[in-house]
Amino acid sequence: MKIALIRSSVHRQGGVERYVWHLSKEMDARGHEVHLIARRCPELPAPSIRFHPVRVSGLFSFSKVHSFARGVDEILKKQAFDVVHSCDRIYRCDIYRAGEGLHREWLRASAPHLFVWARILRRLDPLHAALLRMEERLIGGGGAGLVTANSRKGAGEIERHFGSRKVPVIYNGVDSEEFRPPKGSERAEIRKRIGLAENDFAALYVGTGFFRKGLRYLIEGLARMKSPRDGRTPRLLARGRGARGAYERLARAHGLGERFRFVVDDGISTALLYRAADAFVLPTLYDPFANVCLEALASGLPCVLSSRNGAAEIITDGKEGFVLADPTDADEIARLLGLCMDEEKAAAMGAAARALSLKFTWRANADATEKLYREILASKEAGA
Repeated sequence: MKIALIRSSVHRQGGVERYVWHLSKEMDARGHEVHLIARRCPELPAPSIRFHPVRVSGLFSFSKVHSFARGVDEILKKQAFDVVHSCDRIYRCDIYRAGEGLHREWLRASAPHLFVWARILRRLDPLHAALLRMEERLIGGGGAGLVTANSRKGAGEIERHFGSRKVPVIYNGVDSEEFRPPKGSERAEIRKRIGLAENDFAALYVGTGFFRKGLRYLIEGLARMKSPRDGRTPRLLARGRGARGAYERLARAHGLGERFRFVVDDGISTALLYRAADAFVLPTLYDPFANVCLEALASGLPCVLSSRNGAAEIITDGKEGFVLADPTDADEIARLLGLCMDEEKAAAMGAAARALSLKFTWRANADATEKLYREILASKEAGA
């Protein structure tokens, strides 16, 4: 099949960007003709994949969103594809993967955590209106022939807002060789490089969009864990792009000192950070399914995941980790992290986490996606 995959940026970092990178690689390996339509793609997943750059113009975010959609439309008009699969909000496609969830759900979930002035400014920001209109056009107005979700949570939101249209759920995949538990002395060596003592308890946060991912509440939770247990000092390592200053100031205000820090060393990959950590925590306010959760599970870490994250639906509370009912509850974050400090229990949860992650492969994701592609192509050939 001749397949067009669409995303503003395609690379090996991030969530949706990484998803498109891996999916295009899988489809290319299966012999399909894969075309990436994106604003930028620093590294092609395979030499045979064709890249169509989209030139984006405009001074403001909302104008850039429409500029990208128009640019994609022009490319789609110039050549025919068997399947057009978009992971971004555009004007038309065969499949729209709502991997970032619904913008209206994010606005609803985040509003209670904003100051009044921030809510007023948000209502005046034309970017939100633009995203809501494009979402309505794609999902409610038939711009996308089929809409898929990456969790039951995401599918339920789409069905609730846009009626009873069928929303297939195709879970993310993870590379279990890139993300794996440490071997031999690997853990001790990585911890030494990043300045962790062997008996430190290191909780790890990975995510971009610190407000949405609940980093504030995690810092407050760490501050509740003031008494070291069995001589182990609880620490928090954070990795992600964004304005770090406000969170560093918050940590200082709580007297955390060196117990909280961002790890910005480019020589330490995120995969290595997982191997140095003792637990993974993501108290996100809204997430249909954060890819980093599968990475942490594959790395053999007990995971504390927000109930507002679709990834929480795949774990059993108390087996592979814990489900945090309220991501803003700093006391509960502290309590669950304290449970992860039990080394025997943490080892059992880590083993269960690794075993669970092996069910979520890129191959399984590509199998399910390819099946949809064939159904769409058959429907087109039948003149539907």
